[in-house]
Amino acid sequence: MGYEIDFLSVGDSNGDAICIRYGTPGLGYNIHITDGGYADTGQRIIDHVNQYYGRGARIANVVLSHQDGDHIAGLIPVVRHFDVGAVWMNRPWLYAAEILHAFHSNYTIGGLRKAIRDAYPLLVELEEAALAKGIPVYESFAGSWIGSFDLAV
Repeated sequence: MGYEIDFLSVGDSNGDAICIRYGTPGLGYNIHITDGGYADTGQRIIDHVNQYYGRGARIANVVLSHQDGDHIAGLIPVVRHFDVGAVWMNRPWLYAAEILHAFHSNYTIGGLRKAIRDAYPLLVELEEAALAKGIPVYESFAGSWIGSFDLAV
């Protein structure tokens, strides 16, 4: 099985936009997009996939390594544009009950959940874009398998 990995520039930041295709012509290919750079990078990813992987290609997995703006913003148009099998991202508000003890006593679980969501609007937007299209969203924790890739670290 061959792997093709394309790193797209996202400007002067340390951000990433990584397009991965693996498989064989006979069995077919899987496409993963890992991180999406800034908002304007999203269209560049769409154009890259259409040009090199085939117009209308299906994206098996969209993966967000972390929520910095130079990694997440470009994924939102990618999820809205393509048929996507799954989105992998961490949603810290889901764990408000587990971390409530680390915050001052004025928070309720619901209040902490809202405060976290308010602090990460692009994470919320990516989640909502996926869920609006019926795309499942999974946590990208260590030990998860995303296609042929093990998140061992």
